[in-house]
Amino acid sequence: MEHPLHRSPGSSNISLAGCSQSGFSLIAVIGVLAVITIGLALVTPPLVKIWNQRHQDQEDQQLHRIAEGIQTFLEQNKAFPPSLASLTPDYVPLPTAPLTTNARGFPRYYAVHPTLAGFNNSTGLTPAELVDTRFLLITNLIQDAAPIITTPAEFETWWTTDESLVPNLHIYRGNVGHAFYSLAITPEGNGASYFISTAPSTDSGGGLLPTHNAFHLTGTMIGFDEATTYAIPEVQFALTTNIDYWFDPTCTIGKQWNPLNPVCRHVRDEFNAIAYNGNDGTENWANDWQETGESDGPTSGRFQVVTAAQCAAGNCFQIGGGGAGPPSSVDREVNLSGGTSATLTFSYRRGAGANGGTIELSASANGGTTWSILHTYNMDGSDVSQIPETYDLTPLIAANTRIRFKRYNNLQRLFYVDNVQIAW
Repeated sequence: MEHPLHRSPGSSNISLAGCSQSGFSLIAVIGVLAVITIGLALVTPPLVKIWNQRHQDQEDQQLHRIAEGIQTFLEQNKAFPPSLASLTPDYVPLPTAPLTTNARGFPRYYAVHPTLAGFNNSTGLTPAELVDTRFLLITNLIQDAAPIITTPAEFETWWTTDESLVPNLHIYRGNVGHAFYSLAITPEGNGASYFISTAPSTDSGGGLLPTHNAFHLTGTMIGFDEATTYAIPEVQFALTTNIDYWFDPTCTIGKQWNPLNPVCRHVRDEFNAIAYNGNDGTENWANDWQETGESDGPTSGRFQVVTAAQCAAGNCFQIGGGGAGPPSSVDREVNLSGGTSATLTFSYRRGAGANGGTIELSASANGGTTWSILHTYNMDGSDVSQIPETYDLTPLIAANTRIRFKRYNNLQRLFYVDNVQIAW
């Protein structure tokens, strides 16, 4: 009989070695997973931080890109863009959705300072308004920033917000004051017209133009016309610097619109006093009025300074009368050295009386040695008011240029001259 504890050589036997091998593999897998888990736990926070910082940096770059588009839109269209969507595709090459929302799907907000809500470049900005040429871009990467900006105070609150204290908040502050330049327009006498940007022209209608002093965007088109109704400007330019212009009707035609520095040069006699030495221009005449053929001064004879209704206003130069007699004249000299063009202007009126005789207007470039006739006025009629006259003296520019009024023949009528001026 077999002993119950004895096993025959052919009986079944479980290998302890095989069982040990399977158990080691399972433990190894669990260990590897544990290592990976611990590794991920250690690595993931830095990676998340890096990825989040990348999104923050990208958002700052996008806001900067959008701000550049806003400034370009402003300079080209002379107006602030009405919305972010209006920037695509010409000013920011992005479709509307990624332009108006950030990478996390939250909206971007754009606000111009409320003071500029009615900004019109043709009207321009006052110095006080210039400080408000600002805009804001606001967004948040984890929620809707939802700013409310309807008043200057609300705008200032967001402008001064420290976004570093609010995680994921991004604010771009745009200041475009550098894109504006000052334009000052001052009338020194009646007449002229001007044009600014797309606004209707400002016409004087023969009176005094309104003064203008405002800031306009760079590149704003400006036009100055010497005519009382704007048509063809003598001066036209795009605004690229602060500049002052004035209109002075006493300057040479074609040069009546001038920058304040330099001013136009001119001699002028408005006959404000009963005298021959009137100097009412930016420069002085070289001498007083000189009589030839008589020498009784400004109070008597065929050449006088008088107070009369036929003058433009107040006093004027009265020439003529006296009937027959030898030719006589009156002249005055000016130094036009350095001038490139020169213009003589004055106004005249013929009074009542018998027909006959002439008044000759002439000029000299050599102190009166020789004369060039500019015009001959026939004294065969009267005028109801002063008539403006203009003559080009450019060919006669000299250090001793003279103008002369000379009477001929049996002259009964009187010839009234006022506001005699030479500009160069």
